[in-house]
Amino acid sequence: MLLTFSRKKITTYFCSILLGIMGMYFLYKKFFLYPSEEKALKELIYAQQYLSQGLINEALNDKKIKINYLGFYGIVKKYPYTKAGNISKYYAGICYYKLGSYKESINMMKKFSAKDEILYALKYGLIGDSFAQIKNKDEALKNYIQAAKIRENEITTPLYYYKAALLTFSMKRYKDSKFFLEKIEKKYPSFLYKENVTKYLMFLEKKL
Repeated sequence: MLLTFSRKKITTYFCSILLGIMGMYFLYKKFFLYPSEEKALKELIYAQQYLSQGLINEALNDKKIKINYLGFYGIVKKYPYTKAGNISKYYAGICYYKLGSYKESINMMKKFSAKDEILYALKYGLIGDSFAQIKNKDEALKNYIQAAKIRENEITTPLYYYKAALLTFSMKRYKDSKFFLEKIEKKYPSFLYKENVTKYLMFLEKKL
């Protein structure tokens, strides 16, 4: 009887905690997250407009230019847990890359999370590009391969295998380069740079 009573008390106790957590989460969404989403989205639209005009510094605004909006960097800092804050990490990564700030681009892209598999591939592709720019070829290669494998499709998969092929070619890893090029030749015959793939393969036949 006593054991049954204790179990009921424990069950009631945990149910109370659960209800409390659910209530707090509801209040958080209603009074903090939803208003933040709306504010962050408005800021995102402003930043996107500047980016579309090629005004990279203004779109990023990581130097806190005296203008009446946040920019991608400000959105990430002020609204990190919103959807707009998350996609701003992606845009900020692009801006940093265009400005030649490759380490900052890598750090920002690593923070970005994507459910869309194409965006996920582009994320790792840009990380690979940034590592290539700072001469870290091993990390660049690792990210190109990851970008290619995330979701096989006619656009991103052959593109990042092609980048992996060119990178391994520059590293004189000719067998690896041939491996990636043959993947493209066999599975992606309509690839944009198909002629280059054929030329590189012909050259590699003489090398190997």
